[in-house]
Amino acid sequence: MKLSSIPKPDIKILAAAAAAAACIGAACLSYETIYKATPEYSFSRIVAAAQDGDSEALSLSADEDALAGQLFDSLIRRQQGQTAASRALLLPVKGEFIHACQTLLAGDSDEARLENAQKVFADTGSQAGLLLPASGWRYESSSWSRQDGSGYAQLTATFYNDSLQASIPITFQMEKVSARQWRVVAFADPDAVVQELQQAYETALTAANQPAVQRIESLIQATNLSATIVRSSVAQDAYLRIQYTPKLSAQGKETLREAKGRYELRRADSTVLFSAPIRIAIYADGKAHTSQFRLNAAVPAQAELLRTVTLEGLQSRISITSVQLQDGTRLELKDSLTN
Repeated sequence: MKLSSIPKPDIKILAAAAAAAACIGAACLSYETIYKATPEYSFSRIVAAAQDGDSEALSLSADEDALAGQLFDSLIRRQQGQTAASRALLLPVKGEFIHACQTLLAGDSDEARLENAQKVFADTGSQAGLLLPASGWRYESSSWSRQDGSGYAQLTATFYNDSLQASIPITFQMEKVSARQWRVVAFADPDAVVQELQQAYETALTAANQPAVQRIESLIQATNLSATIVRSSVAQDAYLRIQYTPKLSAQGKETLREAKGRYELRRADSTVLFSAPIRIAIYADGKAHTSQFRLNAAVPAQAELLRTVTLEGLQSRISITSVQLQDGTRLELKDSLTN
């Protein structure tokens, strides 16, 4: 009887298998010793804690008080008429806002406390002229971090909000607290965060008002807008003078009784320097019409205008916010969104 021989092992296959095993081992080692020590990994754990409602892990991984305080300060800076003295009076309100943020992040089981925290959060945003949603957020993605070599890094993450229907990029400052752990300690630029929220809010508000805007613009438009600062030679009084041309359509001439709007002057970053209601001069159809507003040096934003030589680079606009027709029908734009 002839016995079959045992085949000799293929050296090439064994070598390939050994190489594959070595690569897998190296990858596992890299994951454990390199990736787990990166800001990206620590941030992924923070996101997981937030999604799981693990408030204890979240508090250990992020300085919630510092983040909430930065956000509050930036929102207050956007409010017209704020001075150093008035901001100092807001310190108790700041503490209430920080506490509200803690309650929202912890997901307090007490319904009354949770509702109060949502109200404080929303009211602070409303006072700054934007919608600050307390819910409806979800994490989308994050970029690779940028480390500066001194134990700090910046990482940008994007979060989507249902109420704003927009993705908001936020850059966080992270600090290395141990060989394998990083902690979020601040917003890299809190004003940029608020500006992103402002732009998303205005886009959402514009979309909500689009049907009414189209109907109003079919009746009347304000065109050829310009603005200048006019100073009195008698006193230190100064005025913001605007000129525009109201244009009524054929239908507007027949049906329009009155039109109201709002004039705004903004910086390129959307910060409002001046805002005032205005009655549109429908009687000046097709002709240049001039209006002016007295500036108040006690209001910081207006004091800045008083020191301005030219308005070049600033954005000036009139939004027609409501019209009333001869038959009593009124068309109005929403002035805000709700959560």
